[in-house]
Amino acid sequence: MIKITHMTEPDTIEFTMKFAEVYDINSKKLIIRIGAWVREMVVNINDELPEDTIGLPKELKEYFTVPEELSYEMVIKNRTLTIGPVIAFVAYRGKRTLSPKSLELYKHRFTNYKKVNGLVFICAASGINPSTKTIEGYYYNPNGKDANTRWMYGVFPYPNAVYKRKPIDGYRYNDLVSTIGDRIINSFFFLKADITQMTQRDKNFQKYFPYSEMLDTEEQLSRLIEQYQFVYIKPSNGRQGIGIYKVTRDLSGNYQFMDRRKKVFSLAKGGQLNHFLNKCKRKKYIIQQGIDSEVNNQQVDFRVYAQKNKMGQWVCQGMIGRLAKKGSVVTNLAFTEKLLPGLEAIKTIFQADNKNAKKIQDEIYKQCIGVCEELDKKFGKYGDVAIDVIVDASQRVWILEINKDFGYQSLVKLKNRKLLRTLRTTPFEYAKTLAGF
Repeated sequence: MIKITHMTEPDTIEFTMKFAEVYDINSKKLIIRIGAWVREMVVNINDELPEDTIGLPKELKEYFTVPEELSYEMVIKNRTLTIGPVIAFVAYRGKRTLSPKSLELYKHRFTNYKKVNGLVFICAASGINPSTKTIEGYYYNPNGKDANTRWMYGVFPYPNAVYKRKPIDGYRYNDLVSTIGDRIINSFFFLKADITQMTQRDKNFQKYFPYSEMLDTEEQLSRLIEQYQFVYIKPSNGRQGIGIYKVTRDLSGNYQFMDRRKKVFSLAKGGQLNHFLNKCKRKKYIIQQGIDSEVNNQQVDFRVYAQKNKMGQWVCQGMIGRLAKKGSVVTNLAFTEKLLPGLEAIKTIFQADNKNAKKIQDEIYKQCIGVCEELDKKFGKYGDVAIDVIVDASQRVWILEINKDFGYQSLVKLKNRKLLRTLRTTPFEYAKTLAGF
């Protein structure tokens, strides 16, 4: 662990002779890397410094913030000395809402800060500045006692790694990738349409999901209802069940649509139906195979939390079961009657003993890990997702949705503090590994 202090000598790095001996530094010049910022500096031995401290030029303050109160780690390879890790957490879209007070919502994510160390800062996507290769935000100060001392404003160099929870516009994102490489967690914010289109191209990917197509025609709707008895139509970028309809046909051949609030309306084939479908098509709806996962007229699904650990390996951290209100077509929290821990939910729903419930859970986890590994191949680098899953009567597992920017309200209601802590802190341990520390 090292500290940083700012010295007067330009283009010079300073440390004690003891420091040089411990780290076997014999070069007259070193290449210094802080995040993505790189510069060659002259080495100056200064035995007036503490043995754990590196002196950097104070002129760096003109370009970006390197806080002196933090503890850093160091990696030396040949002539390159890397100080860090420097990790950006993109938690907002716009920087206007960034303030020490608003950032208090995130302090629970840093309870394991001592496992990460270095410069970890929270920013908005709009705070990324390609022209200067810097990002505006607030760094976490582990010694802070309140909001104003825990979150300190700064302008930081492009980081070693990024943990992304909000989309970044193309110009900023492309510049970030071209500078730091493939070290952005949850790199591409895919939509349901992207998943559907990929399932059409790749049979190995398609096996995880109910059959889906992009919504197009009445003939398509009729064909898929005849094949699967009922279907769901969903907006490509929908959230919280908004815009989802369960669609069936009645004995007269009319189409019955039920929304998330159990409101039902009927459309005859032809003009009215085509007008409705055309509106949906403009919003890029998908049409998805209906799968029966109901118990006593209640939809049942599971939410699985999958993350990459500090070794970069996908693991399922935990799971909850969600029992919807009777007749509801969605299981979002507002329409959920009951939440249960994963194994307990499986035992209740399938009337299974502990051994068989564990077997079902293992199969759910296996499919979730499989689809996460496919995501990495098909779309980008991921490391923190919540996966919505159903299990049919024959105990086949189906992936319904993969969420990148998900909440924790269900776990708060279940008072599962251990899982909450794990989910909030693990991405930074993985980011540290991505950063090379």
